[in-house]
Amino acid sequence: MKKNLPLILAFCALPAAAFAENTAQGFQPERLQLGGSLSHNVVDSPFGGGNVDAMGVSIFAGYELDNDIDQVKTTVEIGYSQTDDFFKGPHSEISGLWVAGVVEKQLPEINPNLFALARLGLDLGDDDGILLGAGAGFHLTPKLDIRGEYINKDASSVYQASFVLNF
Repeated sequence: MKKNLPLILAFCALPAAAFAENTAQGFQPERLQLGGSLSHNVVDSPFGGGNVDAMGVSIFAGYELDNDIDQVKTTVEIGYSQTDDFFKGPHSEISGLWVAGVVEKQLPEINPNLFALARLGLDLGDDDGILLGAGAGFHLTPKLDIRGEYINKDASSVYQASFVLNF
């Protein structure tokens, strides 16, 4: 953990720096987004012989950053995740805060409502460390998106479906 501390501090500073850049223009409510996710979480067993899994939920808020790249949307998200128990006993769930940068690329050549997404962030909870994810989404309406993602965390893999409300 000590050797990862500089990397963790750098990731924590990224959202603050990005938000500071946007505050020069003032807070713009139309850049805000709120979302919720249902997830299937898998932890590799430390004793071999398979893995354990549990369902989970997550809530998050995001803010769109300025971006000059055509058909690309960049946001900073902060959220809280909680899983059910992976096994019977105390401390058998994973929960905590996380922060991530998310990049969405529109895919109009396939469907004008389809987009690919990638995420890089930091989990500050029980599964602390870097998180990395990829997935796809669909604009149901101009204000409502649905996403499907795979996220790899330090000790778990997450398969999640999310609804995102764009203001």
